[in-house]
Amino acid sequence: MMSPLLEWIPTFASIVTVVIVIFLGQYRSNIRLRTIWASSSDTCVSTSDSIREYAEKTSGKWEVHNKGNNEVDMEELKALKQLYYQLHSLEKFPEVLPQAKRLLLSLLKETSEAAQALPEHENILSVQSFSRPGLEEFQRKRDNNIGKKWEQYNLRRKKGGPRELFGDREEAIWWLKQIAPVKYVDGAWLGHIGKVTAPFALRKIMKGAWQILSEELGDGDLGKNHVHLYHKLLETVAPGLPTAEMVDFGHPRHRLDEISVWKSAMAQLLISLFPREFLPEILGFNLHFEAISMDTLKAGKELREVGIDPYYFILHISIDNADCGHSAIAIEVVCEYMDYINRSEGEESAQKAWKRLQAGYLLSLGLPGAVVCPSRRKQMDSSNVILSPTEMEVMRIFKAKAQVVHGIHCSSRVKIGSRSIADWLDPVALESKKWQIGLLNALSCSKYWIRRGDSSKSRFIQELQWNGRMFGSFTQDEYDILRGWIDNLPNISLALEGPDTRQNIDEDNDILSEYPVFQPSPSASFSETSTSPNPATSLFSFESLPPLEIGNHPVVEIFLPLWLSHPCLLQAFVSVPFRTKNKLACTIVKILRAQGGFDIEQECVAGMGEVRRPNSLGLVGIGMNLMAQHSVSLAALPSLKHVLQAWPSEFAVQMLHISIRPMEYKGLLVGMATAFAMMHFIIARAELPLLSAQDQSTLQKIAQRELEGLELCWKELESDRKAYAECCKGYLIARYEIKKGFQS
Repeated sequence: MMSPLLEWIPTFASIVTVVIVIFLGQYRSNIRLRTIWASSSDTCVSTSDSIREYAEKTSGKWEVHNKGNNEVDMEELKALKQLYYQLHSLEKFPEVLPQAKRLLLSLLKETSEAAQALPEHENILSVQSFSRPGLEEFQRKRDNNIGKKWEQYNLRRKKGGPRELFGDREEAIWWLKQIAPVKYVDGAWLGHIGKVTAPFALRKIMKGAWQILSEELGDGDLGKNHVHLYHKLLETVAPGLPTAEMVDFGHPRHRLDEISVWKSAMAQLLISLFPREFLPEILGFNLHFEAISMDTLKAGKELREVGIDPYYFILHISIDNADCGHSAIAIEVVCEYMDYINRSEGEESAQKAWKRLQAGYLLSLGLPGAVVCPSRRKQMDSSNVILSPTEMEVMRIFKAKAQVVHGIHCSSRVKIGSRSIADWLDPVALESKKWQIGLLNALSCSKYWIRRGDSSKSRFIQELQWNGRMFGSFTQDEYDILRGWIDNLPNISLALEGPDTRQNIDEDNDILSEYPVFQPSPSASFSETSTSPNPATSLFSFESLPPLEIGNHPVVEIFLPLWLSHPCLLQAFVSVPFRTKNKLACTIVKILRAQGGFDIEQECVAGMGEVRRPNSLGLVGIGMNLMAQHSVSLAALPSLKHVLQAWPSEFAVQMLHISIRPMEYKGLLVGMATAFAMMHFIIARAELPLLSAQDQSTLQKIAQRELEGLELCWKELESDRKAYAECCKGYLIARYEIKKGFQS
């Protein structure tokens, strides 16, 4: 049987036609990304009347076919949905971490490449070297640009213009459902930031970023938790839709099939996972994401018009403000981080850090999670689509070669998508950008010819080489451009491919250096090495906790490693936003705020007030003062890893390991945290040679807030007998280890 390639070989004109067809195809994600950027001006630019008339006469060629329903789309969508579910339960699926990192790197590369085509006034790459004034000026221009677009939008509406996000209530509900995957991870990009293994010098920077996360989680008030608010909104308009942590959430019958939304949601989950390795990218992502967007502004207005509560979006308009809100905090955190890098590592390192911050910013910009409603798609025009420099080179090559085949009829029966080659290559239709996008979407499914991201395995490139049937069609320079272009095409499936990840991926990793690191079964060795000589024979209540009795003299080499490591115990409970929409997790948010040195929660959010608040030490800050008081050099021991290298503590390391499994060790972790809170309470009231008077007063307030919250946690666990038993066990284990850190 004649292969599809042989059908295309008879004449040189046919060969060039093949080339044009294949390489005019730009990958879908960048098409959509560029379309989002291009349409952000919220204006419609009409194509010429002659092209419009011609297109209307040729069998409805304006329609974009098979959008989001082709084989490649569905494969990628399935892979994204599966990983989304797995990352909501990471401790059950630690083997996906290598895939997660590869996909993150692929998305960073994709969005950075695409950003080369952005106009300078919208592109953070225009800020070539970091300075606080330069960054603030860039953000000011961006905010002013959004303000002007908002004014133009309101003028259009006052003149009788239609809604621009959705047409009616039914379509608004569709829109709300489609963006659910990204709204259910609101704040996730900061979920793993500020861990106890971070360098001590970054404590203040991490605290500022965590303030944003805390406010995303409602500062521990379930009613103010952003994910909870969105879930309540969906329950009113689309009751019964599964939630983010459920495997059924991604089932095809729910028709949550907008791949751009899933990619955006994945970006937020992925970038959070590796805070040590990708901290600059996380801070850059945060910088863009916390800025106001046109979709948010429009939703606040248009949802009310169709009878749907818009408060979730109105909240984000106000809380993300650039004066005292999340946008202001994000800028401050970036500036403090860059100052730190410049001071500690020098200008060259600071410039590298700035480039990485920009990459994180572009990741958020390039994957905004926006979705265009069906009625809006009919109105969209693509004549102002932006091409990257590489894509423009590809277009230049093929526009020149297209002249060779102008007017030559291609008799091949091979189709690209739903149309024949002759239809796609109609010269008049090809003048339309909208027509080109239809072609590009169809060509992106052509797996027979192109393997995106890997030109060496692309059949078309092989046919251009020696012994290939199209050798000589292109010069070496053109060949190199085309290979480079293919290699830069994003390929989610390729990013997720790799060696067998079922092996213990963390066997060579050190939890003090990497995060997250999962041991196959940390509990067995933990129980063996950390058992109270008088294990619990019965359960006890919070009100009747066995007393914690400690000596008057701390053993620094035992006590200090425990002090600096134990704040890890509850941190992972709030790493995945959707898992915080319950009373236990909300209470833990408040406990973590106390431990981190944040002010007591009040009616309004603290915002920049918390960032500027003096004397806001948390447990780690007090620990640093303890080190100084005992003549331990922070320069010599700049992180927990260095402290544990100087004074090894198996118990501290085991705490770190179980802390990243809050679903499995929920009760154990709450019980252990309770023992340490009791230790704080005792030390704060005792006359021990440990703390200054100010630190003692601070610790007393922290302990009081901890114990109030932990008492509520114990009550929440009462209905789970197994978890409650583990809670009692955890208290006794930690109590035993704490006592070893003191002498009478």
